[in-house]
Amino acid sequence: MRRLKKELNLLDLVDIGISQIIGAGIFVVSGIAAGIAGPSVILAFWIAGLVALLTALSTAELSSIITETGSSYAYTKRAFGKFFGFLVGWMRYFDNVVSISAVSLGFSAYLISFFFPFLSQSFLVISSILLIILLTIPNILGAKITSRISSILVLIKLSALSFLIFVGFFYLFKNFDVKKFIPFFPNGFSSTLTASSLVFFAFLGFQTIAMTSEEAKNPKKDVPLAIIISFLVCSSIYILVAIVSVGAVNWRILGNVDHPLSYVAQVITNNEYASLFVTFGALVATASVALTSIYSSSRTLFALSRDNLLPKTFSKISKKFEVPIKSVIASSMLSILIVLSGSINFVVSIVNFGSLFNFIFTNLSLIKLKKKIKKKPAFELPFHPLIPIAGAISCILLMIFLENNAKIIGTAWLIIGILIYLIRGKIK
Repeated sequence: MRRLKKELNLLDLVDIGISQIIGAGIFVVSGIAAGIAGPSVILAFWIAGLVALLTALSTAELSSIITETGSSYAYTKRAFGKFFGFLVGWMRYFDNVVSISAVSLGFSAYLISFFFPFLSQSFLVISSILLIILLTIPNILGAKITSRISSILVLIKLSALSFLIFVGFFYLFKNFDVKKFIPFFPNGFSSTLTASSLVFFAFLGFQTIAMTSEEAKNPKKDVPLAIIISFLVCSSIYILVAIVSVGAVNWRILGNVDHPLSYVAQVITNNEYASLFVTFGALVATASVALTSIYSSSRTLFALSRDNLLPKTFSKISKKFEVPIKSVIASSMLSILIVLSGSINFVVSIVNFGSLFNFIFTNLSLIKLKKKIKKKPAFELPFHPLIPIAGAISCILLMIFLENNAKIIGTAWLIIGILIYLIRGKIK
């Protein structure tokens, strides 16, 4: 079996996790969600975070049991066999690739609306494509280089968000207006759940850490720990940013601004440079997610190919760089095609469909594997199987509130995967 090089430590894994989690979800989608839910967007982040946390915990335990690359694909394959494993891997690859497109469009939305508002929609697509091409290069050069670049980007975006939170709460202390939060559910509770299904996108990156298992130096210990650290750090930041945003700016305005957090920074500081700093953080954040999404999608394609479920050419590892270069390039090219849609909201919803599908099987896999594997894992959840059961049910419920177009396209991709599996079975 082709193996990837083990070179990532705990800090590398946490960097990759935070890099993948914090991106367009908070810098772009938070504004869209505020326009849908009003002040209850704060609760929407809590709900989405809780649903994601349940699966994050299940993933943490599974990653201490199964240390091959593939994340949810590897878990489902071991628990339910190749067919369901392939479907999960197929959907995992889909949401990874679409995620690259979503955050690249988010990057371009911030770049153009803040610096070049006079440019047309076509430049949104062009700049997104250029970003994907640029970020493909470090992914070709190796996981360690990707991790090192990711570390730098993480420090920048955490600095920008920390600045916004600190200054924001100082502003709220002096200018608090309870009317900004009332009515808390201006469009009803169902709109809060709809917003939750959208901002769920902001919590997805933790499974990328599990994807690094085969390249981690101490996967059974470091991968679960990195998942939990990354998730808790990012969730705390999200809730605090949501409170500051709604407390400082009318939610109706947030819903109509392409660069919501930069606008919030401008309001609370009345300083153009502060807004510029947050904008720079947004650009760095979205670029870093695109960087690690290319990594994650290529490793999923590599795993499917290595198991002969997709053409073998995608599992070939470069002797010079020790990475699956063809998988990296294929993932980037497919994401460029999706970018042509030009719609962030639409693309994000599609990502969430694939992720929720994967999360359902991740939780079910933990329940099944706990019965099959008697050995005590390095990281074990209490009260089994309550957490994975709650995780699976909550994902199913959240999936109901996705846009219908996302459900249709996600289902169509799933059907294509079934047909490919059947055709590959006849060829072999």
